[in-house]
Amino acid sequence: MADEEDPSQLFAIPDLWRPSSWLNQTFTEANKGTATPNPLFTLNSTPIAAKANFGESHGLLTFTDIKAPDRPPDDGDGNEFFKLPSLLRELASQTEIEPVDIEARPFVDDDQQRPVSAAEVSLCSSDGIVDGENDDVDFWLFSEIESTKPGPQLCTWEAFEQPDQDHRSVPLFLSEAGPTAFDALLATNQAASGEPDILSSALYCTCLLNLALGRSSLLYSWDADKNSFVKTSPGLRISGLSLDLVGAVDTLCLSCGNSARHLQAFAEKTYSAAATPTRVALARAVARLVDAVRSELSTRGRHVQSLLQLQSIVQPVQSILSYFRGFVKRLSQQKSDETLLSCLFQEAEASEYRSEIIKECTREVLRILSRPWIDSVEEWIGLKPEEGFALDKKGPGKGFVRVADKVWIDDQGFELEEADYFLDEDKLPVFISEDMGQAIFETGRNLRFLREHHPEHALSRPDVVTRAGPPKLEWEFEWEAISKLEAKANQYQEELARAIEGLSSTSVRAKATPALAPKKRKYSAAGLECFGKDEAQVEARLLASIDQLNRPLEDPAPQDELTRLLKSHLYRTEDLHQESTSLSPHWTLVPFLSFGPVIEAQSRLISRECMRLLFSAHHLRTHIDLLRQYFLLGNGLFCSRLAHALFDPDLSSAERRSGVALGGSGAMGLRLAGRRTWPPASSELRLALMGVLSECYQPPPSTSSSSVRVATADGGPPLRAGHTRTSSSHPDLPGDLSFAVRDLIPEEIDRCIDPDSLEALDFLRLSYRPPAALRAVLAPSTLLRYDRVFRLLLRILRMLYVADELLVRRHSTAGGEGESNASMRLRIEARHFVKQVAAHFFEAGIAAPWRRFEEWLEQVQEEVAASREDGGSHHSPDSVRERQERALDEMMSVLLLRKRQAPVMTLLEDIFGVVLRFAKGLRLRSVEGGETPEELYRTFRKKVDVFVTVCKGLGEKMAASSSASASLESDRGGSCVEQLLVRLDMVGFYGKVTMI
Repeated sequence: MADEEDPSQLFAIPDLWRPSSWLNQTFTEANKGTATPNPLFTLNSTPIAAKANFGESHGLLTFTDIKAPDRPPDDGDGNEFFKLPSLLRELASQTEIEPVDIEARPFVDDDQQRPVSAAEVSLCSSDGIVDGENDDVDFWLFSEIESTKPGPQLCTWEAFEQPDQDHRSVPLFLSEAGPTAFDALLATNQAASGEPDILSSALYCTCLLNLALGRSSLLYSWDADKNSFVKTSPGLRISGLSLDLVGAVDTLCLSCGNSARHLQAFAEKTYSAAATPTRVALARAVARLVDAVRSELSTRGRHVQSLLQLQSIVQPVQSILSYFRGFVKRLSQQKSDETLLSCLFQEAEASEYRSEIIKECTREVLRILSRPWIDSVEEWIGLKPEEGFALDKKGPGKGFVRVADKVWIDDQGFELEEADYFLDEDKLPVFISEDMGQAIFETGRNLRFLREHHPEHALSRPDVVTRAGPPKLEWEFEWEAISKLEAKANQYQEELARAIEGLSSTSVRAKATPALAPKKRKYSAAGLECFGKDEAQVEARLLASIDQLNRPLEDPAPQDELTRLLKSHLYRTEDLHQESTSLSPHWTLVPFLSFGPVIEAQSRLISRECMRLLFSAHHLRTHIDLLRQYFLLGNGLFCSRLAHALFDPDLSSAERRSGVALGGSGAMGLRLAGRRTWPPASSELRLALMGVLSECYQPPPSTSSSSVRVATADGGPPLRAGHTRTSSSHPDLPGDLSFAVRDLIPEEIDRCIDPDSLEALDFLRLSYRPPAALRAVLAPSTLLRYDRVFRLLLRILRMLYVADELLVRRHSTAGGEGESNASMRLRIEARHFVKQVAAHFFEAGIAAPWRRFEEWLEQVQEEVAASREDGGSHHSPDSVRERQERALDEMMSVLLLRKRQAPVMTLLEDIFGVVLRFAKGLRLRSVEGGETPEELYRTFRKKVDVFVTVCKGLGEKMAASSSASASLESDRGGSCVEQLLVRLDMVGFYGKVTMI
């Protein structure tokens, strides 16, 4: 032993060999107030009635100097530990016991393992039992006195290793003296407040076990007002344990019982209320959790023998139930299933830093609660047949898919409504990203397209998809499980691709049993049990049945994963560290890795089939080419025919006049530049535009001429406020293409009345209605962009005709009176300006973006046409629509039709208006009150200078924004503006002062 006085000894333990301080502790008597040694553990102590000198002599205890007390022992609450019975007190007060030396039994009984009280010694001495003087005493009347014959000795390893030493020594520590000594010490310290009642350890542990299970017992009852268990007798404790220690175990079991009771009440309340599927799944999981932990605790509680053992088995259960109590409380505060799943996902992520059992249980609860939402996703994308009523456009929707009326305003100004599917992003949990949610929605909507227009397709038949073995959408948290899921998804994609391509069509027809049909159970031939059997066989069957009934019930294996997990991991401590060290993906990647492979495989298969049918069965390229030819004026013959029908003054008039019959050998036109009444009537429109559309149509090279319908065009009614197109339906051109009258507001109608205004032809439009199968690609928003472009191009077509007329009129008036310099310069500059703007619009604004879109579309068609077993391309109808709208937006940006370009377009329209007024003056030769050529030229130059300056600033701004954002569209817009400036003013002509 190191010297305790040496401070350099860091590991010295001072006073290790010394006995406990409790053995030499003095106490103060309650009545006298004098300090006396503790009579319990003092080696030389004086009991209440006698003074005993303890000495060790061959393992025996010798009592000397036993004297009667000076006064009878009182019955007060003194600090004396050993007290004589009342009868002995009276005898002790009457007689005086002489000191004797006796050979007594050892201080510590080997059988009972308890100290011998001084009262027993006094009793034996006073009655003369142990001194050998009274031989007629009946020893059988004194049960407390044992035979002097030594009993069985307690064998210990210490005695075996050192047999010569006597190990029956006086205990040095309080913990070695047994529970009786500890109780005596507690009674000494708690004499003033009253001793607590001591209860049997087995009974107290049973009550605590029931408390931990959430059940009422003799000592604990449920208080509904306090919403907690309450102890009926707070002063109860167990022998050998302090009240504080018992209270700590009580608190542990109380927390466990309250948590179990609250969780059970939550499950019952959720079941009784009209809850959603996710909340019912939460209640089911909570009920399973409580039943599992109760079963395990009850099973292990049967073998509890001490309070410490009970504490060890309650501690894991209390930690689980307390965690899930707070966990369920947070989940119950969520108002919707989506927010509940989002909160649950965040809780599961936070449980990664808790114990292994809590982490695994939280993951399993996440699987259970996500199942209703995952089932709806599987039904939407076609991985499993739909249960109950199928989701269609006539219903209200389901889950994250909402069915509502799609409202839009068409090019006529009408407000149209049509039921359609919409993605409700608020119904998506937080672990579903925006891209994944959009992919899920598009996959389901494309599947409805197949079921609506191609019900015979393999993907429209749930039995074919089921036979391909689609993998389920499940949460996967380990890399190994994720790898297996990806392999299974690839295998499913290959199997279903072969079924779609017809490689397994024969086997599909052979298996005519639907997947939804219930399977018939195969029963074996049933034999007679009793009838027809002899007596011996019947007796044998009865004996076998009785023997089977006498067997104990087998513990059934847990049916759900949560129960199995709790039963196997609740009290397991080994190998937890090894399992927790396995690598797992980060929680931000878990949803994508768990659901992404299956969703992507299904999306690629459905998108590929939709695109293939759009190109082959629904002739998507034919309709897109039709829009290019007519709405974008990509057909030269149509441009020429339309310009002559609208503007040529040499054509026969189609206007009805009273007393004049319509006729003429040539074609008729509207003669916009040579009439005073405007707008034309509907009959005049029909006559002027008859055959323009059908005769100019050129089918695409990939489409045979026999599949294209050709007929005449139709017209519209007279243009009045509130009137719309009334064209007759001729199913000739794709999409019933025809001319129609646009619905305009009163202000626009006033501008259309003037035939010399730029808005004179704004009433005319093209009417096109795509087939129902193509509405996903040619949406109303897409057609609205086409109409806006057509409206501007029709104005540009008119300005080109006027610019050419300016040159023709110059030659026709060359022989007349001389023309002023202002008029000549205005002719040349106006024609140059209109030609360059039109060339820029048609080349950079229409041809270039459309060429890029057609190249992309051609590549998509080639990818879809290639039959590959890997599922095809990633393109879908929505991707085609988005790419087409992107091309139209690029066109509108070059054509100055964007909202932010409205001031620039206003300047351009003012310049066109000046040119039209100048053309009108040349046509009429003299206009009273009109502007002179000099005034028109100054106005023209001023507006062109402003337009060029604004375009320069716009180009610089777009170039700066494109360099900052690296946007391809902005870069093209800036370069297009620079190209327009080069066309208009290469040498910087505008902006200089010109004298006329």
